[in-house]
Amino acid sequence: KKQAIKYYHMVLQDGFLWMDQAENILVIKTISGMAMAIAAAIDNLEVPGVVGTIAGDDTVMCAVHSVGEVPVVMTKIDRLLKEEK
Repeated sequence: KKQAIKYYHMVLQDGFLWMDQAENILVIKTISGMAMAIAAAIDNLEVPGVVGTIAGDDTVMCAVHSVGEVPVVMTKIDRLLKEEK
């Protein structure tokens, strides 16, 4: 389990470009072809507030419980991005 978490963390850091809020949806842009891996990483890292993810080629849509929780989710993801690999 610990090794898988390390892998998902690395995938998130390597494929992430930027994120923005759209109501209670967090939109994450990724490197082309990385959206499914990023969505799996977010699901498996169990980011609090995220109900689930949907991935395309370079975009992930994260459903968040409420509009007010999106900034909290963004902060958590930002912290994961800044942690050492």
